[in-house]
Amino acid sequence: MRARIAALTVVSAGLTLAMAGPSWAAPTPSAVSAAGPSATATATASAAPGAGCPALVNRPCAWQERNGSGVLGSALVTAEHPGQLTLVRVDVKVQRAWGSPWETVASSTRLQYGTVRVSTPQVDALGPVVVCATGGPALRPALQSTICTTPH
Repeated sequence: MRARIAALTVVSAGLTLAMAGPSWAAPTPSAVSAAGPSATATATASAAPGAGCPALVNRPCAWQERNGSGVLGSALVTAEHPGQLTLVRVDVKVQRAWGSPWETVASSTRLQYGTVRVSTPQVDALGPVVVCATGGPALRPALQSTICTTPH
């Protein structure tokens, strides 16, 4: 018989940190890609699904949703199998002035078994916004990759 992971939740400076058992989410869209490893704790939020991510196993999909109140960044990593410990981190980055560095204004990370979906808290954003996601198998950082949306 398979054991379930107990949920662990901590709230720190308005950010909910959580680790939970299996969860599966509907896919959503993404754009430009670059490679790179990641390893961190966990955080979670939820957003309405977009149009559809490509079904790429262990590759993150990132998207942004705008409304009158701000921007929400979301990401999804489809696990190879439900027993895989999967990690995904999503960052919302803004550029305050043309040519200035991109600043991370919101970030969330989630670690759980199976497919993982995570969203940042909604933020007010002036200027161009990019959403980047890093994810893949948590126990195999060499297989993790990063993807970013085009600036909006």
